[in-house]
Amino acid sequence: MEINNKKFSKKDLTIIILVVLGILLCIFGLMDKIFEHTIFNFFKNLTRPYLDKTYKESQRLFLTLSLLKGAADVIEGSTVNVNMILGMQIEVGDIIQPVYDMINIIWKISLASVVVLKIQTIYQEIFRVKLATILIFISLVSYLPYTVFKNSITEIFKKISKYSFFVLIYIYAVIPGTIFVNSMISNYFEKEYKTPAIVQLNQNLNRLNNIKDSMLSLDQNKSIFNIPGQIDTAKQKINNFSTEINNISHSIMENAPIIIGIILLTSIVFPVLLMVLLYKLTKSIIFEKILKS
Repeated sequence: MEINNKKFSKKDLTIIILVVLGILLCIFGLMDKIFEHTIFNFFKNLTRPYLDKTYKESQRLFLTLSLLKGAADVIEGSTVNVNMILGMQIEVGDIIQPVYDMINIIWKISLASVVVLKIQTIYQEIFRVKLATILIFISLVSYLPYTVFKNSITEIFKKISKYSFFVLIYIYAVIPGTIFVNSMISNYFEKEYKTPAIVQLNQNLNRLNNIKDSMLSLDQNKSIFNIPGQIDTAKQKINNFSTEINNISHSIMENAPIIIGIILLTSIVFPVLLMVLLYKLTKSIIFEKILKS
C-alpha cells in the first residue's frame, strides 16, 4: 500500500489498522467496557478487599487510641486535692505526662494512617474508567499521524502519545500494583506484630479508665467524716495509681514502637518505595523498550 509514494509494510499497516480500530472503539464507547472488564476490574478485585479491611481496622485502632487519649487527657489535667488529709496537693498529670505524650504521638500517626487509607479506598472512585478511555483516545489519536508520516511534527505527537500512555499505565496498573504488593507485605507484619500490640492497647485502655474512675471518686464504703479511713484510702489510691501508671507506661512503651513502626511502614514507607520501584520499572520498560522504536 502507498500514500504519497510512501510504501507501507504489513507491520505498518497492522499498526495503523489497530490504532484506527482503537480510536473507533473509544468513539463508540466500547473501549469503556473492554477496559472495565479487563484491567480495571482485575486490579480492583485484587486491591479492594485489602483496602476495605485495612481501613476498618485502622478506624478501630484510631477509635481505641482516641478513647485512650481521652482517658489520659482527663487524668493528665486532674488534681487530687488531699491537702486537708495529708497536707499536700498531688498533680497526677505530672505522673502520667510521659504516657500521655506517647499516646498522643501514636494518635497523630494513626490519624494520618486513616487519612492515607481513606484516599486509597476512594482511588477507584477518583480514577474512573472514563478517564482511562480519554487517555487511550489521546494516545491513539496522537500516535496515528506518526504511523503515516514521520517528521518533526509527528515526533511531537508521538511524545504526547507516549506520555498519555505512560500516565494511563501508572494510574491504572502501577498504583494498584503497589497497593496489592503492599497488602501482601502488610498482612504479615499486622498479623504477627500489630494485632497483639493492639490487644494489649485495649487492655491498657480498660486499666486507664479504671484508674480515672477510682481517682475521681470517694470511697463509698467509708464515711466522709471517717478521717483515718479516708487517709488510708487516699494513700492506697496514690500507691495504686503510681503502680498502675508505671505498668501501663511500661506496656505502652513496649507496644508503641511496634504500632508506630508498622503503621509508618505499611501506610507510608512501603507504598512510597514500591511506587518508586514500579515507576522506575514501568518507565524503563515502556520508554526505553516499547515506545523507543
